[in-house]
Amino acid sequence: MPTALIHHLPMPKRTVILLLAAFLLLDAGYSLVQHLNVPLDGDIAPIVVPADKYVQVLHDPLGLGVLEGERYCAPNRYFVHAPMRWYLKQAPLALQAFTNPVNSVYVSCALLKTALQLALIGLLAAFAMGSNRRWELLLAAALVTPFFQAYGYNLQMGIIEKSITYTFFYPLSMACLLAFFLPFYRGKIAAWQQLFLLPLALALPLSGPLVPGILLLVCPSVVLFFFVKKLREQPDLPIARFIPLGRAVKAATELPKPMLFYFTLASLLSLWSLYVGSFNSDSDSPAIIPLAERYPALLRGLASISTLKLGFPFLLLGILGNLFLVKKFAGPDDKAHISQVGNWLAVFIIAYLLLLPLGGYRSYRALIVRHDTILPVTLCLVFFYAKTAMVLLRNNWPKRRWYAWGLAALSLAVTLADLPEFDHNDCEKAALETIAHSTEKKVKLSGDCPVLGWNEKITHPNASKLNAKLLQIWQVTDEERLYYSE
Repeated sequence: MPTALIHHLPMPKRTVILLLAAFLLLDAGYSLVQHLNVPLDGDIAPIVVPADKYVQVLHDPLGLGVLEGERYCAPNRYFVHAPMRWYLKQAPLALQAFTNPVNSVYVSCALLKTALQLALIGLLAAFAMGSNRRWELLLAAALVTPFFQAYGYNLQMGIIEKSITYTFFYPLSMACLLAFFLPFYRGKIAAWQQLFLLPLALALPLSGPLVPGILLLVCPSVVLFFFVKKLREQPDLPIARFIPLGRAVKAATELPKPMLFYFTLASLLSLWSLYVGSFNSDSDSPAIIPLAERYPALLRGLASISTLKLGFPFLLLGILGNLFLVKKFAGPDDKAHISQVGNWLAVFIIAYLLLLPLGGYRSYRALIVRHDTILPVTLCLVFFYAKTAMVLLRNNWPKRRWYAWGLAALSLAVTLADLPEFDHNDCEKAALETIAHSTEKKVKLSGDCPVLGWNEKITHPNASKLNAKLLQIWQVTDEERLYYSE
């Protein structure tokens, strides 16, 4: 089948490969420039310095302090806080061999975001491709790449966050989760993959707000699926009636051992993570909005994010069009495979969305659904779009060349939506340069923008104390220098 795809490309294979490689390289370069021009966020200093409230999580990876009655910030997120703190302390200093201290911070953030973007593109492509041929990986990567938007549709379906803090909390944890699931999805676990499966199984449950719930949705479901499958393979087994213990044990012993071990370990640690997370002192009070009011908010959030811009409509129309064509032109095996994958994804998405309001309410995320909390759904949809497209490109059917050009047109339309935004941190950079070159203990800034903040300017010098410590760590300043805006 892959050979048929080669022979029915709309142009010679070598030309297609060169065009795909050029597109991916140009997009990566463009994304790097986009990421270079994003302002810094207000959670960097509290995590990197760190603030007093984050000291405990950095010394308690498993959150064992809750067993002694302690309640502190992010007790189940050590494996996000620690890597972020390490990277944002070391990378800017290392890059100062090539650029000045202020630029080194932005370059560090941009390199991490771009590397993570390439990793996620590669992982999604590896899930979507239909063989081990490298050029098919390029094709699948080209299909998913347009949906990585630095601006454009970012607020609707952003995969790489503008905020470097949120990049560690969401896309980084999702990339690690995909890397964990990939060997099991492909049904082949090489010896070298065992080297990272155990660390991932240990770290993922304590890696961000979404991962434990996803692991508890996926891992037990997959184990149960294979368990029932093994039961059905046994002769004369009364599935609908009492299952003899001996046959159940036999079915359990026939489950793939690596899957059973790693999925069980990850599930148990995820249960622990959810328990520990209930002691998070940084959560808003549940009384702010009752659970019964969160589901209507969820529906409003889904409606808003689906209609905010054309990102999700493009993606959903692409999937629906692909499914129609698969049903009409694909072979029986491909139809059955796409149906099975689609059913799994549909169940996961529905279950995930129904459980999302249970994860707690945040005043800054009043509609529950936002591009960050819906990231797992976005990744599922992007993967399924690429998966169905790859099936159609591998099958020989009328007008396939026109379909290939249609895919190219859709990719171009989505790519062009990510318009250049190269001046968003000019004001902040200028302010940091002013602080760097000042000799005052308290620097008065004239720019009209937050500096290492979210949406509000710092108007009192003492409010910049933590940021001043961070700037000293980065060697932007040689001493702790407070600042404030007019």
